[in-house]
Amino acid sequence: MQVNFGMQEVNNQRIGIGIFARHLITELVQYPDLTCSGHAFLTWHTRPQSFSRFPFPTKISLIPARWMYSPHRSLLPVSMRRICRSSSDIYLYFNYKLPRARLDGKVISTIHDLIPLKTEMENQSVKADYLAYIRDAISRSDDILTVSECSKRDILTYFPISEERIHVIPNGVDFARFHTPVHPERLKEVRKKYHLPEKFILYFGSSRKHKNVTSVLKSYAKVQKAVRDSVKLVITNGSEPLRQLAGQLGIESDVRFTDAVDDRDKAAFYQLASIKLFISLYEGFGIPVLEAMAAGTPVIASNVSALPEISGDAAWLVDPLDTDGIAFAVESVLADDALRQDMIQKGFLNAKAWSWRRAGEKLHACLMHLND
Repeated sequence: MQVNFGMQEVNNQRIGIGIFARHLITELVQYPDLTCSGHAFLTWHTRPQSFSRFPFPTKISLIPARWMYSPHRSLLPVSMRRICRSSSDIYLYFNYKLPRARLDGKVISTIHDLIPLKTEMENQSVKADYLAYIRDAISRSDDILTVSECSKRDILTYFPISEERIHVIPNGVDFARFHTPVHPERLKEVRKKYHLPEKFILYFGSSRKHKNVTSVLKSYAKVQKAVRDSVKLVITNGSEPLRQLAGQLGIESDVRFTDAVDDRDKAAFYQLASIKLFISLYEGFGIPVLEAMAAGTPVIASNVSALPEISGDAAWLVDPLDTDGIAFAVESVLADDALRQDMIQKGFLNAKAWSWRRAGEKLHACLMHLND
């Protein structure tokens, strides 16, 4: 079977789509019944060497990506066979953005979540573009991938598509990367680099509205002062409104805001933390939950969207808007060593279950079925 991958985001280290694409491509190229290739469109940073780590050819078209991925542009009078200079049985896209060209093989696209539809967005124009992309993907794809049963239910609720066309291919976690103890000297370097306190609760992620970081701050403000004196709060990618909120709550001296964390420092960050807080209002999956669990960090997560599905019995689940309940969970996990150890051990088992190999096996089976 000839499979051609959309490679546009595959080198983006900071987005879930890039992680999803890289790992699943790595799994699929190991199957001898697949002949793989890829394509990408021109951007200012697109270079042939960007794709040299993948063991198949990637065709970089001189057509600008901003033209090929505009959701409101009519289809161009050109086929993907001509763009790629070869034909493929299946075109596989790891996101919901399809190129504005004729797709002359079977098509699989991926809808990871419905965040712009399920939550309030910072920019309302994002929702209109998102809807245009999603409708186009559903209309031009033979099958759709998504990452959780929760996201599958949401897609079926919002769009007229048959259940048989949607396949759940979950994210995974590189268990060994996060589980392997980071050398003590390296931990010291990371602590110094980001000015991390001796003990801290960690919020690791962006500051977008659906991430609910305001509730992280409000909950921490309700933690007993004696606890706050010894266990601080660390928030990555902090924004000015969040810093102002910390000041209004009177906890600015107990909160450390960091800039973006280098990917090489992530495992150390998790292993240094006493608790990982992930109380989003909506998630299609929740990779940070599994990363923290693999690292041996107890997780307090939301009881909504896909997070219960991903967390299993290994996290303390909370109402993301119940700041009193979140503060109680934080105090309980910090105070009860037996509870902490139980959560850590269950977290290890849960994280191990979400492997990229398992996801690759499911995707390979999906491709075989589609090609029947």
